[in-house]
Amino acid sequence: METMHARREACARHVQASRDSGLTQVAYCRQHGLKPKALAYWIRRGRQAATPLTLVQLAVQRASVNSELLLQHASDWQLALPDGVDAIWLAGLLRRMA
Repeated sequence: METMHARREACARHVQASRDSGLTQVAYCRQHGLKPKALAYWIRRGRQAATPLTLVQLAVQRASVNSELLLQHASDWQLALPDGVDAIWLAGLLRRMA
């Protein structure tokens, strides 16, 4: 049975080989018996892992009775979350948005 580590390494090799091949992702997958969606997933996953997360300083304002966490992006979108939102869930959300 293939270990998860071995599978990740094999997928990383396919991602690099597909880039080096000069073929489209679909053509590469056809030649190697892979599913194009699986290769695309590993390419995306590699990009996400390569993108470092950065911490920014926040200005904390006085909390109101019904406090909430307000995230505001430089492009002017805002996301209001209830106070006490799970930090692990929030970190996952921010990773997916990056």
